[in-house]
Amino acid sequence: MKAYIITIYTNKDSFVSASKCLHSIKETDSDLEAQFYNATTPENLFDISWTWPTDKKIKCAKTNLLLKPYKTYDNKKRIAAAQSHYKLWKHCVDIDEPIMILEHDAIFIRKFEAPITTADIGAYSINDPKGATFKSKDYSNKLNEGFNSVPWVAPENIPQGLPGHSAYVITPWAAQDIIKKQDSIGWWPNDAIMCKQLCEWLYVYKPFFTKTQGTKSTTSL
Repeated sequence: MKAYIITIYTNKDSFVSASKCLHSIKETDSDLEAQFYNATTPENLFDISWTWPTDKKIKCAKTNLLLKPYKTYDNKKRIAAAQSHYKLWKHCVDIDEPIMILEHDAIFIRKFEAPITTADIGAYSINDPKGATFKSKDYSNKLNEGFNSVPWVAPENIPQGLPGHSAYVITPWAAQDIIKKQDSIGWWPNDAIMCKQLCEWLYVYKPFFTKTQGTKSTTSL
């Protein structure tokens, strides 16, 4: 399986983290054909309709979901991160095969071998929730061995998805579906638009293959 590590080449911390991620893939002898993927940055954004709130929470008229602003110093960084994932979703559709998307802070803790999936699984996380998402302990405790639907850890009107969105596999049909949803609803952060309320094909796999490195965020600072 092809794996793409989203990397900001001009950011030393990002490049170092991405290099550690790549090394961990080789060190665990994971069944992946991995490479760095040049991240979108605030300097090279393309025009979009960004509908996620930046100053106060709102109720989305199209989905009835409650949208809360992220703690982000520069919202353009959040938009850039979303566009990096979007371009990889497009690439997934173009090459017509499942791919793995990795943010630079992911690191492999054991050998990845693609688990056998069923037709309803469009995308699945391979990442340990610890340190990667809010209420991570509750999130993890609700997971069983194998594939799990994304668990509820907050009220059902709040978007909830993959832990950290740091490491996941996505299929072409799911990538096409999320692209259509985003184009219809408007652009949200990638970890919000790909939520269980909008994507019934979203799953989490346990035991986990990756965890986050614990490095500082390049989107919220």
